[in-house]
Amino acid sequence: MPPKFVLAPLNTAARKATEHFRNKYYQYQLDSHNNTFGLWIDFSDPAKQSFTLGRADTDIFLPELRSAKGASQISDLHASFQVVADTGAVLLFDHSDLGTTEPFSGTTTGHGFTIKFRNNTKSVLVARGINSRIAFGRDKWYQFEIQWRSDGLYDFPSKDEPYTVGPRNSRAKKYVQGEKVGGGAYGNVWWAMDVTDGKLMAVKKFHSLSGKNLEFATREVANLFKINKDTSIQHEHILQIIDSAGGGENDNWGEIFMPLKLGNLKTLAEKTPGIDEQSLGETVLRQMLLALQCISKHDIVHRDIKPENILWEYDADNSYHFCLGDFGLSNDPKIAKTVAGTEPFMAPEVFHRQTQTTKVDIWSLFATVVWVRNAQFRASCSQLGAPQIHAWLVHIATSPEYASIHTMAQMNPKKRPSATRQLAILDGTVDDYGDPAATCYGADVGADPGLAADEGHVGEELGTQFARAMRLHDSSNPGMSYGSGSSDMVTSPEIPYYEPYTSGLMDNYPWGESGEAGPSKDYVPPPAGDSNAPRDQRVRILQDSI
Repeated sequence: MPPKFVLAPLNTAARKATEHFRNKYYQYQLDSHNNTFGLWIDFSDPAKQSFTLGRADTDIFLPELRSAKGASQISDLHASFQVVADTGAVLLFDHSDLGTTEPFSGTTTGHGFTIKFRNNTKSVLVARGINSRIAFGRDKWYQFEIQWRSDGLYDFPSKDEPYTVGPRNSRAKKYVQGEKVGGGAYGNVWWAMDVTDGKLMAVKKFHSLSGKNLEFATREVANLFKINKDTSIQHEHILQIIDSAGGGENDNWGEIFMPLKLGNLKTLAEKTPGIDEQSLGETVLRQMLLALQCISKHDIVHRDIKPENILWEYDADNSYHFCLGDFGLSNDPKIAKTVAGTEPFMAPEVFHRQTQTTKVDIWSLFATVVWVRNAQFRASCSQLGAPQIHAWLVHIATSPEYASIHTMAQMNPKKRPSATRQLAILDGTVDDYGDPAATCYGADVGADPGLAADEGHVGEELGTQFARAMRLHDSSNPGMSYGSGSSDMVTSPEIPYYEPYTSGLMDNYPWGESGEAGPSKDYVPPPAGDSNAPRDQRVRILQDSI
């Protein structure tokens, strides 16, 4: 239902304005017994998505008033209500010369949230239970209450008052919260509506900011700021930061705001009937190589490339457009030593606590592409240990369909191509047995060492600024902005940055003759170079069922 509401007068001035002959067309009877009227605003007509208020040629006329000093209180165009086309949200705009359009709180309870105009913005959301009372003119001369005749916001978890409007202890309300769309050990992601422009976005909330959670939050924000510091280096295949909030003197919370995407690669591949897995894998491969090429030049290793962290939307040509997100485990490769990531996609050197470089992400991207293209691997990888998965991926790489990317699955990271070199291989400008110097640790064809050093410095400054704003900066450990330099051995897979992996497809495939769902305990993939198919009978049953 299109937005509809009545401006019901709350004081004498507003009642006189409502009864003015110039507002006769918009008058709406509220009470037949008392003969009281309001002003009807209806956005049902697609050609009429804005209603203006003021003393000149506007939809709703507000008679001119003069203060004791003779200053004008009502502007020619004082305010307007407008619909956001993409979301159906209604915004109140302040066009007044003196900034005298404002939402205000009622004297009684039950009027929901009041959200003021923020900073230099001239628009704010109005909805059922949000900004229900509006004033125009100095000293709130005209006072109206918005009485809704439609549901207000659409597709939010509850249509009843009140909506969730940001954290309870935040000083400035920036969004209306929708449903949860993802989460992890130290933060959850929700879709939300920006209260200043009515557009949808994603908000990642960091909770329990202490210990490792504190470190991960700092690291993710620092590295995203490092990449997003200005428009000259923002990358179309890396998720960007829109804004941030939190971190007051007594706050234990922080948030970053990001563009809202349609979903992630995991759900896209698992839940889209008839999707072309081969084509999808090729698109993901090329676009994520471009993203890895970018972060490599900025001296960042992601360390958690996997389907859940690759987000998608449609581009202008209605094709899939992917972005790399979740930089919570990212690090500077010079100090990255701890085990981090999700096991089916974790590079061998990470699992074995060896030196980590940007080649970690090359392995993980190969595993992700295999996960997309190979239904057998997708369904059963969560049932195997890392050594078994590594051997299986090396074996899969010998298949002709992976000929152009088989070196991405080299157990020795020195033999894996950089992102830049792999892109060149795909483009046919080099072969995959070229100059070994191009595939040494951390090297990237076309990378500018000076750029990497300079961007690292800028990223440190931005990361420190944000960390201070959120009380995350530790002056005794300035390197913390890029992640931990700890070389402690990982003793438990239960720590937040080591995640088990489960596939949403497990319940849909027959694992035994009785059809029970469960792990394949006795499955061991063939060693590298073995041309035989995987030997486990249950996997063969699975393969036959695909």
